[in-house]
Amino acid sequence: MAGEVVAIHVDVGHGVPDEAQASTKIQKLDGSHITPIAQGKIHRFPRGLIGIGGSNEQRYIVPTFVAIGPYHHGKPHLHKMEEVKLAAMNRFIATANGASAGDVSGKLLSVVGDVRGCYADDEKLKCFSDDDFAAMMLVDGCFLLQFMMEKRKPLFEGRALSSEYSILKDMMLLENQVPWLVLDTLMEFLPMEMEVEQNVRRFVADVGDMFLRNNKEHEVSLTTSCFSVLFEVSPHKSSFLKDYKPANLLDLLRSSQIFRMPTEELSVRLVGSSLLSSSAVELAQIGVNLTASTAEWFGDMSVKEGPVYGELSLSPMFLNDVSAGWLVNMAALEASGGATTADQSSSSSSVMCSFLSVVAMLMDREEDVHQLRAKQVLYSTLSNAQTLDFFKRISQHLGFGHRYFYILQQINKFKQGRPVRSAVHKFLYKHIRAISIILSIASVLVGIFKALREL
Repeated sequence: MAGEVVAIHVDVGHGVPDEAQASTKIQKLDGSHITPIAQGKIHRFPRGLIGIGGSNEQRYIVPTFVAIGPYHHGKPHLHKMEEVKLAAMNRFIATANGASAGDVSGKLLSVVGDVRGCYADDEKLKCFSDDDFAAMMLVDGCFLLQFMMEKRKPLFEGRALSSEYSILKDMMLLENQVPWLVLDTLMEFLPMEMEVEQNVRRFVADVGDMFLRNNKEHEVSLTTSCFSVLFEVSPHKSSFLKDYKPANLLDLLRSSQIFRMPTEELSVRLVGSSLLSSSAVELAQIGVNLTASTAEWFGDMSVKEGPVYGELSLSPMFLNDVSAGWLVNMAALEASGGATTADQSSSSSSVMCSFLSVVAMLMDREEDVHQLRAKQVLYSTLSNAQTLDFFKRISQHLGFGHRYFYILQQINKFKQGRPVRSAVHKFLYKHIRAISIILSIASVLVGIFKALREL
């Protein structure tokens, strides 16, 4: 990354931080804020991003329903789920090729040192002996696998659909993870014909599509149990990255959404320039139309120049309480350097940060939110005001990703290349109503004059 971002100045206002904040974030692009992705540790939520939660700083950090892993283990408000987790473990053991709980626990104990090493140094981990730590991994890992394998027989029969959504939200929190090593070790005990790993990968990929991209094939899933249709769609996802080993489920979610992105999409280079941000309405004023990308990966962004209009294409996004938490935590994963990827380029390490920063830039007023909805770039169960507030907080705290600057550069190139046409577009956009009224009046007057001449 060093040397790629040169003399970039970001305009104050529309979805971007002030000059001092922008300067700090640009420096961090060459430092530790968005680090090269490789190590795959399970970090604590970055302190610099806590403000994204607004008045509730723990909104995207602390689970509300179920604790997974050591960071939030034992919190009183999560205690009720411990009994359910134990039931899930017993159900798992019952299908584990004749292995006993002691056999499975012993296997986990043999890798407990490596599992501990997957977590960032934290005082919380010192509270657990190796035996207790392995027991916690056993219970939490079995719970996750049972939850994802149950298909049409949800683990929580008789519970509200909101319970399923709460679990889905919690299991993709940065601080609420177990290492993939734990799941991998547990899956060894299940019969091969169950195709557990294949189903886990498909589950994560499909719920990602369901909650992030609002695909037509998943619309029914949003109003019915996710388990009732989840395994009937997207069969091509079953082969998703067979040889790829994620760090954890959150890492798998992120990778499942971007793995089809072509290498050239990730490997962009910047040249020095002065960049000005633009809201959705401002882009429309100068002749840049927003369109929903049809790319098969999430986070797609591109700028195209036509003879008359320009086009900013973005992946369509579905925003609700679940997907908002996932988006924030995938960005936090990138910011902490805890994701894994086969591509070590700086642009691939900040795909989610870049995408969210561009969308945040487009939102300056509620009118901009309406514009994104109208162009089918944004689908949301939140109000325009709530959506605007969410992305305002994103813009204030999230570091700019590499591809964010690339998109801004392309937009500014469009502006600078056609100043006269942009000015004409802006005039017509602002005064189109007045022009329409004048033309209507003129048409009426012409009709009247014609009638008078015929008398």
